[in-house]
This record gives sequence, structure tokens and C-alpha cells, in this order.
Amino acid sequence: MTVKNYNAKKASVRMGTFTRICRYISKNWSLFLVSVVCMLISTIVSVQIPLVTRAAIDNVIVPLAEGKLDVELGKSVLFILMLEIIGLTVVVGLFSFVQRYANAYFSQKVIYNIRNDVFASLQNQSFAFYDKTHTGQLLSKVTTDMDRIRRFLGFHLTFLMKSVILLAVTLYTMFSINNTLTIFLLPIMPCIFATFYLFGKKIRPLFTQMREQYGSLTSVLHEAIAGIRVVRAFAQEDFQRNKFVSKNDRYFQTALASARIRAFYIPLVGFLIGLGIVIIFWRGGFEVIMGTLTIGALVAFNAYLAMLVMPMRFFGMFISGYHLTMAAGNRIFKVVDAEMEIKEKPDALALPELKGHVRFDNVSFSYEKGRPILENITFEAKPGETVALLGATGSGKSTIIRLIPRFYDVSSGKITVDGYHVRDVKLKSLREQIGIVAQETFLFSMTIRENIAYGRPGAKMDEIVAAAKAARAHEFISTLVHGYDSKVGERGVTLSGGQRQRVAIARALLTNPRILILDDSTSSVDVETEYEIQQALQTLLKNRTAFVITQRVSTIRNADKIIVLEKGKIVEEGAHEALMVKKGAYYQIYQTLYETQKPIVEAMSEHASSKQEEIKQ
Repeated sequence: MTVKNYNAKKASVRMGTFTRICRYISKNWSLFLVSVVCMLISTIVSVQIPLVTRAAIDNVIVPLAEGKLDVELGKSVLFILMLEIIGLTVVVGLFSFVQRYANAYFSQKVIYNIRNDVFASLQNQSFAFYDKTHTGQLLSKVTTDMDRIRRFLGFHLTFLMKSVILLAVTLYTMFSINNTLTIFLLPIMPCIFATFYLFGKKIRPLFTQMREQYGSLTSVLHEAIAGIRVVRAFAQEDFQRNKFVSKNDRYFQTALASARIRAFYIPLVGFLIGLGIVIIFWRGGFEVIMGTLTIGALVAFNAYLAMLVMPMRFFGMFISGYHLTMAAGNRIFKVVDAEMEIKEKPDALALPELKGHVRFDNVSFSYEKGRPILENITFEAKPGETVALLGATGSGKSTIIRLIPRFYDVSSGKITVDGYHVRDVKLKSLREQIGIVAQETFLFSMTIRENIAYGRPGAKMDEIVAAAKAARAHEFISTLVHGYDSKVGERGVTLSGGQRQRVAIARALLTNPRILILDDSTSSVDVETEYEIQQALQTLLKNRTAFVITQRVSTIRNADKIIVLEKGKIVEEGAHEALMVKKGAYYQIYQTLYETQKPIVEAMSEHASSKQEEIKQ
């Protein structure tokens, strides 16, 4: 992110939510203008219809009833007036069609832009952001909250403008018909607006709570679905159900409180409008009796009153919709404005092709202040070396491998790659040359071919097949019904653990990284699968700088350098033979691992021998 973009982002944080939405609206102002113009025309035309109705009653129907107008002439005039009403209705319909389409296009385009900005922000966030944010909350913001803004722009905002225009034009026309009758109605309107104001003031905090609680509810639901196998395995269905019910109950109670407020204020508004109708018929009927108001004018006035009911009722909907939308927008823009912890310098360099010389120079790191994870870590990995990281859980192994591709920034010290400080280079150029095979392999819900080519979308098929063969994955892929075009399902669930690992190794091989990170990639698999993975790893490790977190003695023993960590500090460092002679921390760890893995080591040896025999035959 450049300094200019970063400063612009900081400035946008200080802007109000509605102002932010207006900025997106301004990018599509032409569509918005078309919608407003069509709305203005259709509203003005629709107001003319009661005037034609008044003319039909006063100039045709009443004179005909009193015998003051020729029947044939009256029929002709009435027919023309009806055609005029039909014409006006058609014009209103046409402009309403254009207005609705333009408005739908405009609202969808605004949401399209906001959605892209949210996704871009999510893609740029560091691991620390996701460490502190629930997936369900993020999904709720990107889906439900986004749809709330779309409905506000496509319905509430449009109807607000239409209501204001309709209110102004209708009141003007009503004054032109009868000043006294209109003035009698006016005192009701401040009461209605006051009711709406109080309604909005009480409902807004509840809407904010509902959005937060809905996000929390979504998080529990997402977690329960994603971890359903664990839930079933430990028979914790009741626990998960109670957890969901608790969150659901809180949301229900808040929604109920909101409904109580609606149930009081909305009927109150209806009562006030009904009171206005009573006043108009009482006063208007009196004037008709006195001869100061025609029947046609009273009918037209009543039609205008019906027109006023829509904007008056809509103001309540707008206020509630506005507050709900501002709460949703505030949540969305918090994601857009989330400060990136991993920032690229304006003058960051693009890395050339690396040799793979990695150096940690007095590196310290902590996820939270006052709780150091790494302290004064200094070591180097020369090009082509394999470095094995050993240590108990929480010793800092995983943190070290996360710092190399700069998923997190060090608290102090520095990390260099081929002499380049990782903070001085472009992140893309750094990460493109680092391959990662994690313990829990993540595959996308795509074909195997697309998953292998994920790091190189433009890779040719023969390159994909070559990578799969090197990863010992080609054989099992060929047995699938659709081969490389077989879809793996969500998170790769249709493949076994060993198969997913080999696909991940093929994915890393295809990118041909100079630096490789392996996080216990052969854990929890059977002997035959481990043998296949080990053979694939030998190909993967060749001529690459590798960092390996593993408990497998075969991998540890073959490493060029072994680093033993305890509580975030390096306690031993060196090759296998040298460390075994010292009989220190490494010796104790290795002996323990060897004893527990002895049956596996022997089985692996036998399996390798049988494979060699098969090859000879």
C-alpha cells in the first residue's frame, strides 16, 4: 500500500458512515440522476390524475345529474377525460419503469464497488487480523450487512426522495384547491414527525445490537458446521445446541424489544393519520354543504390525502431502515478501514530470483505485548540447506516459519533473504518464491488440476502432470473417474489426508520455490502413505532452502541443521551427529522420538525394501 493510499484510507476512517456511502453513490451519479429525474416526472404526472377526476365530477357528472348538460356531449367529454387519465397512467408507468431499472442498476453497482473494497481489504489483512476476528462475523458483514445497504439504496433512499417530492407537490396542489382545509390538516404533521423521531431514537441502539448478535449467531453456526465431525466424535451435540440456543435467545429478546417499539409507534402514526382524515371530511363536508367547495374538489382532496398517507407512513420505514443501514455500514467500513499491520514501504523493492540464503538476526516477537514468543533468535540457513525445527508445543517453531514470508512483523531484530531485509521488499515478490506445505492442507472446492495450479494459474497441463508425478500424486489422480478434472469438495474432504498432502506438495513443486516451509506434513498418515510423501519430499527439498517442523526421526536425521527451541529461545543448533555427541536437549528429544517411532521406522524400511524389489522385478 502506498503512502498516498494509506493516507486516503486514514482520512476515510474519520468520515461518517452515510458520507462514505454517498461517496460510492457519487461514482454512479449519472444513474442516480436518471432515477431522480424519472421519479420527479412520474410524481408530478401522478398528481395531475385527481385534478382530471375533479374536472370529470364537477364539469360532467354533476351537471349531467342536475340535467344541465347534454347526455351525448357529456359522454364524449367524459370519454376524453378517461382517455386523459389512461394516458397519464401510461406516462407514470413508463417513467416508473425506467426509474426502477435505473435505481436497481445504481444500487447494485454501489454494492458491487463496496463489496470489492471489502474483499480487497480482507485479502490484504495480516494473520493477526484473522486471529482476532470470527469467520462468522466476517461472513455476516459481507452478506447480510451488504444486502441491508443495497435495500436501503434501492428502496428506502428512493422512496424517501419520492415521498419528499410527492409531499411537496401534493401540499402545493392541496393549497391551490382549498387553503382553509389544508391548514386544518397541517397541525397533524408535526405530531407525526415527532412520533417518527422518538421511534428512531429508541430503535437505533437495538438495531446495532441485533447486527452484532446476528454476527455472533452466524459464528456459532459456522463453527458447528465446520467442526461437525469433532462434535459428533465427542458426543457434544447438546453442548453445541445449548450454545446456539443461548445466542439465538439473546437475538430473539432484542428482536422482541424492537418489535414492542414498532408495535407502539407505528399504530400511533396510523391513529394520527386517521385523525387527519376525520378532520378533512368534517371540515370539507361542511364547506360542500355551505357551497364553498365542490364535490369534485372534495373527492380530489381526499385522493391527495390518500397520496400523503404513503410518504407519511414511509418516513417511519425510512427512519428504521436508515438506522439499521448505518449500523450495517459502520460494521462494513470497519473492515474496509481495518489498518493493515503488514505494510509495504512506498519504495519497496521487487526481489530478483532468490538463491535462498535466510538469516535471522537477533529476532524477537510477541503476539501480545508483555508475552514474548521468540527472544533474540539468531541463525542462518544457507542456500540449499534443510533446517529442522524441534521443540515442545509453544516453543516458537510455527512462529519462526510465519515470520519468513512476513505473515507477521518481528518486534525487534531483522530477517534477511539473500541480504534483503524482508521489510524492504514487495510482499508479492517475496511470497511468490516461498512454498508452504502445511500440516492441515487446505484445498479449494475446485478440480485437482486447478488446486495444483493455484500458485501458477497459467501452468500447462504437462507441467501440472509432471508436478503431480514428482509428488507421487499422479497414480491416485489417474484412478479417479474424472482424473485431474475431479472436484475435491469443500476443503478437499473427498480426498484422504495423504492424498491432500501430495496434492499440496505438487502445488508447491509447480511454483518451483527457492525457499520451502514444511509444517509436520507427514503426521497422522499410514506407513505406505508416509513412504510416498517422503519420496515426494526428497524431490521437493532438492536444491531448495527448507525449514521443516517435524517429529519424524527420518526427516530430522537428514536435515543439514537442527535448531532446538525452548520457550522461544535457541538452546541447541547443529547437525544430527554433532548434537548427538553433546547428549544435550536434542539427544533427549531424539531418543524419545526414536523409541516411540521405532516400529514405524522399521515398517518404513521394510516397505522401502519391498518397493525396491518390485522395481527390480
